[in-house]
Formats: sequence, C-alpha cells, structure tokens
Amino acid sequence: MDNYDSSALGLQKCLLNLRRDHARMKAAGDLERAAVLAQLIERMEQGLQKASQGRPPQTLQ
Repeated sequence: MDNYDSSALGLQKCLLNLRRDHARMKAAGDLERAAVLAQLIERMEQGLQKASQGRPPQTLQ
C-alpha cells in the first residue's frame, strides 16, 4: 500500500505544480500557453477520475 500512497502523493504534487505554473502564465499574460496547460491538466484529472471509478474508496472501517 505504501507504493500506491507515495505514487498518489507524487501525482498530487505534480498537479499542484502544474496549476501553479498555469496561474503564473495567466498572470504574466501568456494566455495561449496557459490555455494549453489548462487543457492538459483537465485531461489528467479526467483520466484520474475514470481510473478511480472502479475502485471502492478507502475507509478506516
């Protein structure tokens, strides 16, 4: 289970960094690159959501 948790944490950090880069690009006025990055982030999140649909959520019970 540790491998899964560390991989999930790494992926969350990666997505957070991508969102920060997206915000920086928008603030700098680089709207075209920001739009492309937003699409990539959205695709990654959709893929993660689809991948997790078949798995039951982890609970403490």
